[in-house]
Amino acid sequence: MKRILSNPMKTVAAFGVLFLVIASAVGAGTAFGEVSPGEDDTLLLFVGEDLEVLSIASKRQESAWQAPAIAQVLTREDLRTRGARTLSDALDTLPGFYMAQKEWGTQPYLRGIPDSVLFLYDTVPMGSDVSKFLHPLDRELSLSAVKRVEVIRGPGSVLWGPDAFGGIVNVVPMTGKDLEGVETGVSYQGPEGGKGFYLNMGHDAGPWDAFLSLSAWKGTEDDTACNFVRFWSDGTKPVPPESRFGDTEPGESRYFEASGRVQFRDWLAFSFLLSDYSRPYALSHPDKDITWRETRSAPFGFLKMEAKKELDPHSNLRFVGYLSSFRPEYEIINKTLDQKEDVAYGEIVYDRSLFSGKGVITAGLSYREKDIDDAPIWDSYLPDYLAPDNLNFLPQIFEEDYRTKLWSLFGQYTHKVGKLDFLLGLRGDRHDQYTDHLSYNTGVVWSISPRWVWKLLYGTAYRTPFARQLLGDEDPDLEKIETVSSQISWKPSKKFGMGVCGFFSRIDNHLMEDPYAKLSAPNDQEIMGLELEGHYSPLEQLDLSGNLTLIDNSGPEETYHYNDYTYWDGGKWVKHYTDLKYPYDKGPHTMMNLMGTWKPRDWFSTNLRLRYFSSRELIYPRIRTYESSSEVWLVDMTVVVKDVFRKGLDLDLSVKNLANRKYETPGTYTAIEGDPISAMVTLRYRW
Repeated sequence: MKRILSNPMKTVAAFGVLFLVIASAVGAGTAFGEVSPGEDDTLLLFVGEDLEVLSIASKRQESAWQAPAIAQVLTREDLRTRGARTLSDALDTLPGFYMAQKEWGTQPYLRGIPDSVLFLYDTVPMGSDVSKFLHPLDRELSLSAVKRVEVIRGPGSVLWGPDAFGGIVNVVPMTGKDLEGVETGVSYQGPEGGKGFYLNMGHDAGPWDAFLSLSAWKGTEDDTACNFVRFWSDGTKPVPPESRFGDTEPGESRYFEASGRVQFRDWLAFSFLLSDYSRPYALSHPDKDITWRETRSAPFGFLKMEAKKELDPHSNLRFVGYLSSFRPEYEIINKTLDQKEDVAYGEIVYDRSLFSGKGVITAGLSYREKDIDDAPIWDSYLPDYLAPDNLNFLPQIFEEDYRTKLWSLFGQYTHKVGKLDFLLGLRGDRHDQYTDHLSYNTGVVWSISPRWVWKLLYGTAYRTPFARQLLGDEDPDLEKIETVSSQISWKPSKKFGMGVCGFFSRIDNHLMEDPYAKLSAPNDQEIMGLELEGHYSPLEQLDLSGNLTLIDNSGPEETYHYNDYTYWDGGKWVKHYTDLKYPYDKGPHTMMNLMGTWKPRDWFSTNLRLRYFSSRELIYPRIRTYESSSEVWLVDMTVVVKDVFRKGLDLDLSVKNLANRKYETPGTYTAIEGDPISAMVTLRYRW
């Protein structure tokens, strides 16, 4: 089969040349134009020192307070103060998010929708088209080089394309402007004995700056005993039952990451990320009393180029291009599956300020090629085959190759009328594998006063089809979401602020995926919820904050068309099917965080967090009875001590589940024990 991406570098290079040609032509055309002295001389809104900077709501920097999105920013200081060890730790402190603990890692829920967030690192997507279960939420993504985390709750397909479904999370790495010199750290986590280190190096030379980060971690994350150690053989039958059992444990997890960036003034930058890891874990069968070992590995990396040309004081042209590579590998008992995903992407964006700065338009054209090899398509449900009485049959797995091309044209316009900012956006996606699609958004931001802001937003988005959809249907129906959000925020002073947000989402053609099962039948759901958050500083040294999320849903149950048995009839095998129905999995209907930070001295601070989530149901294909876990209250604590013994030497201590509360949480097929008490000590030194 001919490879579309035989030389993806040519695609990005072509976009680079096109960018330079257009920039030169437009620049030459505007160089002779006159600028009215009364016109606005910048495209960026002024961002005060006390306002959080956000770049993903409009693809330009602006205040999260007034951005046309339900947005939040977690700074590097926030991550450290809250003791966030991973991205899932950080997001779990925000309204709307629930980070579900699974055997293989973390599954994200946002506003009652699982696996609905587009995760970006330096605006480069980090997800997989083959499976929606791969998320960079745990130690596969280090926080040691992160400057801030930008979050949008609600659809964002107009500017960010497919999979900006329930929200967007953009991890912004540090640059040479953020660190002049070297910073290093070593960590130890108990009781499992995890160890890690990181090294950050930065230099700001004025016209250019550079940054490089290295980090690594190893430790045992799952010590569950496994008694099912062999199943696949070299032939067409499984190994005999007496050869399937033994004793083993998952073993150690290992992680490594390297990232960096070089920037020349504000017009050219190159960045990269390389992440490699291997995470073993154990899965248990609910009925057959067997536990087997799996390993998940998904090396990921990208090389990105950004360029910018100012055409005149009111407009500029930007180019973004990247090559990314994703190499998921799964070891399932004694069988290994490898796959490959390569992406070439190019984007040209034009920004212009209009009407003396009252209007700003952002328009762009993008092209993406994806080359996917050996995508595993399970045509059988693995747990059904692991019974000791199965002597002759192996589950069917097909490995398929496919390529996709996507052209996109998009634009978003904001216009200010008095205290009102109006938003209108539209995106058209032309795909060679599925139906062309339109995404749109609209809304208004009313700055009632410097202390009050009201936002009313409407947006749509869709998800890239699963690999199974593309291979099984030439024109699959796309999963689509429509969301209305209304948020009122009040910040009378730096010491006090609060916000209330209500949302309503409708999902069409919703599908559920099990790692070893077919997709569910298309379904529709309506989800509504309320998000409350606030902060209060009764003393200069004390900050109190909290948030509460309430979620409910309505709609039909999920349906799986299940081949429950096969029989021989008249010289041929006949499959018998039945429909199995399950509740929609929205996660907990209530989530709460209460946090307090006490900083009596500049060199000392401590943070205490009380978190709560309500009961959840264990839902998976083939289940006969539903198992529910109880509600959970947990306490976390973080202590930061700066300049210990000598200047530049800091000590961080974070304790999760401080009270060592024992609880169960839904795993993949059985309830699993929640994380027990754990403590991590980090020594940092900067010079």
